[in-house]
Amino acid sequence: MSVDVDVSDGRTTIEVSGGREVAVIVRSASGERIYLPPEAADDEGGEQSPYRPAGDSPYDGAPDDSPYGAARQQPATLGLTETAGGFRILHPEPVTDCRLLR
Repeated sequence: MSVDVDVSDGRTTIEVSGGREVAVIVRSASGERIYLPPEAADDEGGEQSPYRPAGDSPYDGAPDDSPYGAARQQPATLGLTETAGGFRILHPEPVTDCRLLR
């Protein structure tokens, strides 16, 4: 498993590859945020996780003059996105501490 953390342009990108069974805890100016591992694609019954929003992004509806509104209009999606070999987290501000739990 490998982890790559990039803090630039006022936000943080965390790429985890080689596995998905890991939770990521980040600390930034706004506090602590926990990103749970993505749900398995073959879940029984297709149930939706209570930890992931039913809609698109939790940042939808943020005013365009907020830091979240500006990032929302860029091609990258805030939050957790699955990739072929793991997942990517786009956190809306610089992270001062990042921890992985397996």
